[in-house]
Amino acid sequence: RPLIVAGSTGPGEEALLDTACRRAFPAGVQLLCAPRKPERFDEAAAVFPGCARRSTRPDHQAPASPANGRFILDTIGELRKAYALADVIVVGRSFGRLYGSDPMEPAALGKAIVIGPAVDDFQRTVDAMLKAEAIVQCEGGELAGVLADLLADDTRRRTLGVRALRCVHAHQGASRRHADLLVTLLTPPADSHDT
Repeated sequence: RPLIVAGSTGPGEEALLDTACRRAFPAGVQLLCAPRKPERFDEAAAVFPGCARRSTRPDHQAPASPANGRFILDTIGELRKAYALADVIVVGRSFGRLYGSDPMEPAALGKAIVIGPAVDDFQRTVDAMLKAEAIVQCEGGELAGVLADLLADDTRRRTLGVRALRCVHAHQGASRRHADLLVTLLTPPADSHDT
């Protein structure tokens, strides 16, 4: 079954994603949600009774696939691994009253990405990706249709992923450029003399 990974989810987004997946895929799709904050792990898991939770495994191995196809990633530092397995990635904290999450990590993996309308903290990044046609932005009510369309179209998913990766490459080097600018601004002119 296809896998949708929702990273850095916020309050209410797990339920929104579950509803969207049930509407779009009556036969079932796997959904893995990774809440942004550890204190939300139990709250998120309560949305999916019977879901698999990585932290409940004594060996921290991947849990067996639950019958409901729902997973909660309730450990720290493993989201990138989950993103690598995804067919489609949904960027969390973008469908509620928060300010979004950074889509660059899934973009760097060349994945098809969906993001909601609340992206204030990452507006420039999202604008660049939208301009490059490297991300799909939608409202919560459109999520089921967007996910269904993407999972039905391998070519579109691959194209979005390639464009996302190109967008990452096109915007690399910002830290170096800023550091160079700071050095230039903080370095006294060569002809200055201490007097």
